[in-house]
Amino acid sequence: MNARPPIYLGPTPNPHADAERWNDEEEAADALHQTAAVQAPGIILKQLKAIKTPAGWFEKKRFAIYNSAQDILQGAFNDSNDDVSDRYAEFMVDATPAAREKLLEAMAAWFASVYAVEIYTDHMEDQQ
Repeated sequence: MNARPPIYLGPTPNPHADAERWNDEEEAADALHQTAAVQAPGIILKQLKAIKTPAGWFEKKRFAIYNSAQDILQGAFNDSNDDVSDRYAEFMVDATPAAREKLLEAMAAWFASVYAVEIYTDHMEDQQ
């Protein structure tokens, strides 16, 4: 899969082939972005649920682009994400497994909305 946007490399002697190559690269990039948008929230949610210790919450490199769970939570707050803020407040008042699940789902959704391609490509690299 092509994880980068199409790059114009200049004309070749065959402009028809250039146009076809450009269209193919654009379609591949679009397909990657669509797949990433669908897959990334589940990937992050699974990673968040795998945290079992307090130290794991702060562990760098656990998530895409060297983030920790704390970085994700702080990023959502800095972005003024109401869903994460509301779920966090709910969890602080009602520290039940259901409230924890809602918080993790909101964090995963926010992080995936910002870094879907990075999350998906990191995950695919880890699978190889």
